Amino acid sequence: MTIKKIEQMISTIIAICGIVALIFLVWSSRTSFACISDFPEYYAPARLFIEGNGAASYVFNMLGQEEHKLFPHMQARVVLLFIPPQGLALLSPIGWFSPLTAIIIWKTLLIACLVGGIVFLARTFRLGCREICYLIAALSLSQACFEVLRIDQLAPILFLALAAAIYLLSKDQDIAAGAFLSLMILKPQQILPLLAYLAGMRRWRPLLVFLGAFVFLSILAYVGIGAAGFKNYFDLMRAPESAIFMQPELNPTIRGQCLRFFPGANGAILVIAAIVYAIVIGLSYFWGRQNKNMPQGILWGILVVMPLGLLTSLHCHSYDLLLLVPTIMIIFTDAVFTFNPAFKLLLILGGIVFMLPLSVMIHHDYLLKGGQINIWFIELLILCLVIIQQVVFKKSSLSANKN
Repeated sequence: MTIKKIEQMISTIIAICGIVALIFLVWSSRTSFACISDFPEYYAPARLFIEGNGAASYVFNMLGQEEHKLFPHMQARVVLLFIPPQGLALLSPIGWFSPLTAIIIWKTLLIACLVGGIVFLARTFRLGCREICYLIAALSLSQACFEVLRIDQLAPILFLALAAAIYLLSKDQDIAAGAFLSLMILKPQQILPLLAYLAGMRRWRPLLVFLGAFVFLSILAYVGIGAAGFKNYFDLMRAPESAIFMQPELNPTIRGQCLRFFPGANGAILVIAAIVYAIVIGLSYFWGRQNKNMPQGILWGILVVMPLGLLTSLHCHSYDLLLLVPTIMIIFTDAVFTFNPAFKLLLILGGIVFMLPLSVMIHHDYLLKGGQINIWFIELLILCLVIIQQVVFKKSSLSANKN
């Protein structure tokens, strides 16, 4: 047996072990399905939407009553819906199914999105079997994958949308890319810098498709929840008590870290964070203009814009960092330029805090107990700074060579 075959066998075993471990851990937490999970947050509003009472989706008492009726095991717990009305319209089809059937469909959908995202990444970066196995193992053992499958979060859908969009944009299939990007209307705050980057690159077709989907879903949402529903949504987002349910202080973002230092200054921190985020969106646009004619221009954007956008996003939980995977792939495959091997090694070592079981300990035994320094934020901040430094250095080298 050749060394290559032995390496392939080892990587396959590692991937299988990762998948088995993930299945075991998720199945062990099955008592939380639809009880302490976020699935009721999507299913109950979808039912209200289908039944013609969608405006209640953004009213605390009315949504709570619907959740408790559909999921009695929630007891007094209420999970509020914070995705915009367009996202509610997008999710509304699950309301046609019974709760049990909908849970099965939802879990299957999330798993399918994770698999689909891996397939698109493998195609984009032309990964071999061994590299795919290591990617599967790393994702399977990550806190992000475990959490999204345990509590039924949206991150796998966003992961698929981003991975597919990158592949399709690289192939100049802009209309299909725009269709996938439209799925991120579920959490638009995580895609705005990338949309600004595409505008800077003058890639108008995916943006027009995204805009068309937004308008269509807005009309559908208006039909389902009416003007009262939109008003309820904006009232909910402005309500100070909403922060209790959104828990922005747990986010690995600038806003989240500031809230850990100054928990009583939520209003001021929100304004400052919004200004910083707006600046990042503007810089993303100008970065797109610079890379308009660059080979692999899309990957140059993903490399910088996605981590910086997540760092400055007004709301981004740790499981949403699945959207960092394409950026990590760009670094390890040297898709745009060669990164320092020492940096790659440090990236692997630093990634340990995002893996099980250490990540669970960080979340439950440290962050939820009031720890002031969000380790995930610090690592994301360092990643952004190093990427920017590496990109500036490389751009300077390319300019010097041209001269």
